[in-house]
Amino acid sequence: MRKLIKDFLTTLLYFVEEKGYPLPVAFKKTKDIKKVKGMNYDELYEISRLLLLSYNSLKGKRSKKVDQFLQGNYEILLPLWAREELSKYLDVKPLENSFRIKNTWVRINTLKADVDKVLKSLENQGVNFEVDKDVYYLIKVKNEVQLKKTKEFMNFEVIIQDKASVLTVESLEVEKNDKIIDLSSAPGTKASQIMQLGENTVELFIADVDINRLKREVDLLKKMGVDMNKVHIIHQDSTSNSMLRSDKVLLDAPCSSSGMISNEPAIMVNLTREKVMYYSQLQRKMINEARKIIDADYIIYSVCSLFPEEGEEHFLNLKTEKPKIVGERPYIDNVNGIRLFPHINLTEGFFITKILLQ
Repeated sequence: MRKLIKDFLTTLLYFVEEKGYPLPVAFKKTKDIKKVKGMNYDELYEISRLLLLSYNSLKGKRSKKVDQFLQGNYEILLPLWAREELSKYLDVKPLENSFRIKNTWVRINTLKADVDKVLKSLENQGVNFEVDKDVYYLIKVKNEVQLKKTKEFMNFEVIIQDKASVLTVESLEVEKNDKIIDLSSAPGTKASQIMQLGENTVELFIADVDINRLKREVDLLKKMGVDMNKVHIIHQDSTSNSMLRSDKVLLDAPCSSSGMISNEPAIMVNLTREKVMYYSQLQRKMINEARKIIDADYIIYSVCSLFPEEGEEHFLNLKTEKPKIVGERPYIDNVNGIRLFPHINLTEGFFITKILLQ
């Protein structure tokens, strides 16, 4: 059995290292070619997840790394350069330890269901959850496997969405009949929440650089109960924006995704300083373009990153305001915004700020 598990994990590591696949894809591809008879695959998935989280503490080539891991000789560590940078702003060890825990947040979709009825139904179906104290339509689920068996999940009455993502949309302060531009919209979870908060009255412009992602987003929004007559679909690179007028703008920017390591541990393998700097430059271009939009009162900027190069450092010379959501102080004192952390807020790592345009 141990040899089968070692072969499985070594192959999985190949798919992550060489192909850059996220864990779910790497696991599926490995499972197709490496069978582990007598092993519970849910348990093997968690072992694979822990291996990737431990990647930076393991030495040598793939098979050597897997040997050390199976012997228990590992720690959960960020890459050394990341540890050194983040240690300027926070205690890194509790952050790293928190990656082991995968928090599952679930938004109740009021476009399709009533909150109280959903809560009662989930309870009757054996789903163990806690209602969030800050957002009434948000719950934290303790048994995700059971949740995915419910009719509510299959009917898109409940949607897995991290609390940090939910709070980003809450920061928009959506009102009925708002005109809102979502500049990097796919996969569409935030767009559907905008329409939920606006009770399907918002005139929403969704943009993404990838046409296939946009097509999938449209299909998803339909399933989520969004009134597609109110949604305008724009295929564009938002570093060169074509939309000129709106009331509010959401820029949930592409990033290193360093804030979602607990949910996607393959990031531990492929996270580099160069990747952070690449996305930092891309984000700056998108911010500059978004600021040209006429009539908008503000831009909500969010990024699922732990690094100031993708967050606070963009706003040293811009007029910002703290969003009306719960969270922690930013890394830099003279920048307004909110930081969310897995080890403090039980969310993905996010930076969120409101850029004032008027």
